[in-house]
Amino acid sequence: MTLVTVLSASGRPGLAQVRQLKKSGYEVRGTTRNPERLSQFDDIEIVNADYNDPDSVYEACLGADTVFYTRPSFEESHKALDFAATVGTAAKRANVRRLIYNTCCWGPPEELGEVGQVGYDSVKLMINTLKQAGVQTTTFQPVLFMDNLLTDWARDDIMKNSLYTYPHNPNLEASWICLDDVAKFMIAAIDRDDLIGRNINIGGPEVFTPPRVADLLSGHFGKPIRYEELSLVDFSNRLFDIFFVDIEEDKRGGRSENREAFIESMSDFYKFNNVSEHKPFKVNMEPVLKEIPIELTPFSEWIKDQDWNEKLDTTAG
Repeated sequence: MTLVTVLSASGRPGLAQVRQLKKSGYEVRGTTRNPERLSQFDDIEIVNADYNDPDSVYEACLGADTVFYTRPSFEESHKALDFAATVGTAAKRANVRRLIYNTCCWGPPEELGEVGQVGYDSVKLMINTLKQAGVQTTTFQPVLFMDNLLTDWARDDIMKNSLYTYPHNPNLEASWICLDDVAKFMIAAIDRDDLIGRNINIGGPEVFTPPRVADLLSGHFGKPIRYEELSLVDFSNRLFDIFFVDIEEDKRGGRSENREAFIESMSDFYKFNNVSEHKPFKVNMEPVLKEIPIELTPFSEWIKDQDWNEKLDTTAG
């Protein structure tokens, strides 16, 4: 069997990748700092790797035909660039044939240079950094995850307050995609030489506004779930409390150096999402599916299949 190394396998994206690789008959090696999170899987190799330790990443790649790499969520841009360089170099050194990268967000075709989109312009920079090592690379740029509704910043309001809260204006259209479908795209690229070097924006099979998502949740839970637009400041505070409040100040950097800097950065980013003519959450999937014909999961089906009482960490493993 073909061996695929899944980096950060115990994070939400990684867990989906392991699931789909196993279903597709691949041999899987998963890296994690928390092996307990991977105990649900039989017959996968579990190894410890840390992006701050290049040798451990190299050892995780050694012997693998393909490596799946997902950008760590809410990581500082300078750190993410270092990690991309580490992964690319390790994969090349280990003679990996294919590298499949999940950016976890939309990517512009060219640098935008606009207020609020620094995070999006960094996507292209990270892709180029990853490719510099010379491994054949395909990049998928999923625009918005259904699985975000299961995280600490969204699920509690849904379950406890019958509220779907997000910093999206009520008319914002989004092509929500589930992480298992992202994994299917990544698997489809393993043996597709025509996808080498490509950066592909992907979304789900349907386009919904926030109130429509609330309607779908209402139908599943059998009670009214109301959409409430969360202010950019409140949402940014919520994220800071989840990801950075327990980190010592001298170990933070960039936009997370302090709460005010983080709020300013995230507010600019989400304001851009709400008003940009680029529509970074909306994807025309018809041409994508003609080229890569996988079966996408409808939002209502995904909602039904989730364990809404399960609590997982929101960060990558």
